[in-house]
Amino acid sequence: MYSPVIRNIIRFISLLMAQVFIFDNIRFGNYIHPYVYMLFVMLLPFETPKWRLILDGFLMGMSIDIFSGTPGLNAAATVFMAYVRPYVINAMTRKSDIEDKTEPSVTEMGVNWFFVYGLLLLILHNLVLFWLEAFSIKLLGIVLLEVLLSAPISLIVIILIIYIFKPIKK
Repeated sequence: MYSPVIRNIIRFISLLMAQVFIFDNIRFGNYIHPYVYMLFVMLLPFETPKWRLILDGFLMGMSIDIFSGTPGLNAAATVFMAYVRPYVINAMTRKSDIEDKTEPSVTEMGVNWFFVYGLLLLILHNLVLFWLEAFSIKLLGIVLLEVLLSAPISLIVIILIIYIFKPIKK
């Protein structure tokens, strides 16, 4: 229906607005922070070059930082996530498993695969984000608690978003 470029631009703007206007205003206690904007980087096509992943991650993270008033925290965490994404994909799949697939999505790779993939990337992203935010080794326990509580909640919300806006075809 749409070209991949148009689809990614729409996805970028939609996730940015959803994060800024909805999810940044949701707090489940002090330690759970739902982040869904990383879905943009997670769903970029398999053949996206690493420099493009990093650039797109930086643009998304910096856009969130501009709206949130966090100077570079989200940009750094999203760039790190974009950098490690190819390694996570390579560790989880063989080249032959992704040759005929276009993007690492639920519909193409399956729910179980996407769950592990998403959880790993969210944990890495949140670890960098919360560590930079705390910027103290004394707060390691709180950082780990935030990561372990926020990553699964974010993944559940991300999977709900995927199912709501792109139903699985049987």
